[in-house]
Amino acid sequence: MVESSVPEQTTRSGSATFPTILRELVHRIRREQFETWFRSLSLVQVSTQDIEFSVTSTFVRDWVQKNYTTQLQEAVAAALGERRKVILSLREEDNADARTLVSLPPLEAEVSRDHGAPREPGPREPVAAAMAAGPRLAQGESSALEQSLRRRLQPSQLNPNYTFDKFVVGPCNRLAHAAAIAISENPGFAYNPLFLHGNVGLGKTHLMQAICHTVMRRDPNARVLYMSCEDFTNTFIQAIQSGNLDQFREFHRSVDVLVIDDVQFLANKEKTQDEFFHTFNALYDAQKQIVISSDRPPVEIPTVEERLVSRFKWGLVAQIEAPCFETRAAIVRRKAKGRGVEFGDEVASLIAERVTNNIRELEGAVIKVLGLATITDRPVTAELAEEALRGVALPRQAQVAAEDVMNLITSEFAISGRDLTGKSRTQAVSSPRQIAMFLLRDHTDMSLEDIGRLFGNRDHTTVLYAVNKIRERSQKDRMFKEMLDGLGGRLLARTRR
Repeated sequence: MVESSVPEQTTRSGSATFPTILRELVHRIRREQFETWFRSLSLVQVSTQDIEFSVTSTFVRDWVQKNYTTQLQEAVAAALGERRKVILSLREEDNADARTLVSLPPLEAEVSRDHGAPREPGPREPVAAAMAAGPRLAQGESSALEQSLRRRLQPSQLNPNYTFDKFVVGPCNRLAHAAAIAISENPGFAYNPLFLHGNVGLGKTHLMQAICHTVMRRDPNARVLYMSCEDFTNTFIQAIQSGNLDQFREFHRSVDVLVIDDVQFLANKEKTQDEFFHTFNALYDAQKQIVISSDRPPVEIPTVEERLVSRFKWGLVAQIEAPCFETRAAIVRRKAKGRGVEFGDEVASLIAERVTNNIRELEGAVIKVLGLATITDRPVTAELAEEALRGVALPRQAQVAAEDVMNLITSEFAISGRDLTGKSRTQAVSSPRQIAMFLLRDHTDMSLEDIGRLFGNRDHTTVLYAVNKIRERSQKDRMFKEMLDGLGGRLLARTRR
């Protein structure tokens, strides 16, 4: 028999169910897989319908869901004698990953001698469950749609680690952070709506969920709804199919705080946009707080109705930018400390220099360094960090200036700077002008308004049209894309000289 190890905390409760499941699981995966991905696994609850486990990392949760869901379901079915829906949730980081591993208990201890069946676990650890809004619905008490909607009000839908005290504040996010704090203290009145935008992995979701946690802590009876735009769309479709539109509308328009992530996915969804428009109006008129995030500013979301874009700008639009070096280093130290390890200045600086644009990538780098240290049983040093991050290229230090773009386009297409920024609409001038606008948007920090001013005070919608047109053409025309990539490469080569 394969011998494995589990965290101490998994066996300290009165439940015999969990060790049985772990023993079944270890027969289905390799030991190193078990110890890498299931060290922090904990049993939360077992019901007649499903079984819930928790882990301490979003990265681990997503990896297990993607790669080990089948094995976990099979282990549960073998241990309980029937299939259950497996739910993976998150709990506070508790250094479970760093705890001493002990052997699984003998098989005889895994089954209740009184009933010959797995025992139910004890009460769930009170991480966020005590703040749950409203009573749980009994099976069959209401429609499937209503049960699905009510579940979205539970704090378990939120990442317990996404709180304000775990958010690292820097120049890149100070305005967004301050606005989020103000909203948490006075929802519906401070900034309404709050529209956060920025590239992926910069902390938008963290701030939005921190708002939810704080509001619910201050008022346990507050109806706080956090969901992605995709969830809103899918639930809307489900309501149409089941004939429960009135129920859908009543639910979404009666919350105290509505938080919608990735609202850019409203693009090309006319009916969902219309529904969201009326939901927005109902909540705004009732002075209920609305928080929205996107990977781009409101005016750059394609095919979204102007009436929605206008409402997105009613309150505060705050951009979250890529973190500066000092902020990245602070984030690295925070992520490492959350896993029970203190990183020295040299290690934190090395990681911060290598990963520049994405906080999720910073967390991945920390995990990679800690993983190598654990596997090789070595201390975390700069040399080990360098080895772990081998293959992660140093970021480009060159900065692209607007002048570089303009000079490249005028020389490449043999036109004058006056023609490029002038009023001519001939194909020989308009196409290079659109390419220049695209490169400026892609390789500089200039806003649409800034680019418009550079080209003779053109409106930002003209710039947006040009950028989208070039992007769409590059997706359809391989030769054009190669030409565009070549221009971008030459632009970067110029700036590095």
